[in-house]
Amino acid sequence: MTGLRERQKAGRRRDILAAASQLFAKQGFADTSVEAIAARAEVGTGTVYNYFSSKGDLLMALVALDGEQVRAKGKRYIASVTSDAAEALYGLLAIYVDHSLVHLTKELWRNAMATALTQADSPFGLGYFENDRLLAEQVGELVAALQARNKLRADIDPTIAGSALFILVNGLFMHFVAQEKMPKTVLHARLRAQVALFVTGLAGETQPQRKRA
Repeated sequence: MTGLRERQKAGRRRDILAAASQLFAKQGFADTSVEAIAARAEVGTGTVYNYFSSKGDLLMALVALDGEQVRAKGKRYIASVTSDAAEALYGLLAIYVDHSLVHLTKELWRNAMATALTQADSPFGLGYFENDRLLAEQVGELVAALQARNKLRADIDPTIAGSALFILVNGLFMHFVAQEKMPKTVLHARLRAQVALFVTGLAGETQPQRKRA
């Protein structure tokens, strides 16, 4: 019976999150009430509060779900990637970008980012930045894998390179969500170009600095 109850609880949690994702996307975060989420999920309002302490907690749960799913995709990608360094790194970061809008709209990301920045020491903020840390760590894993195949310089610290590449994509993504009308194609074009420039330094030989005339 315990296993059945746990499955039922997990099912209700998924239903609540699905309802929240749908209503947030349709009505916006501010205009969606917990009562409306409960009605869409076909549970009582009290049941929603049994699983999530607030509407913000629901948003953080969606961010966390996005992080879990995209890291799983990234893990599979790293295990199978065969392309050159620039294309491999772009491909992983492109997965992050594309998956980011599965559960969350641009408006929801703006809310999540603002909450994380203004409440950095809250459970929401800590969870948000922990997700970023894990993604940056995964990019570092890909850098290390490319180094092992002699696709990148061996003297580069993969953890630092992974962090720098994640900061690159994170900055581009923040600009993307801030501009409601910016298409994802523009984000991808900028990402590909900047990763290619970054990898030029990671892959090339160290060159002596030229003396100024």
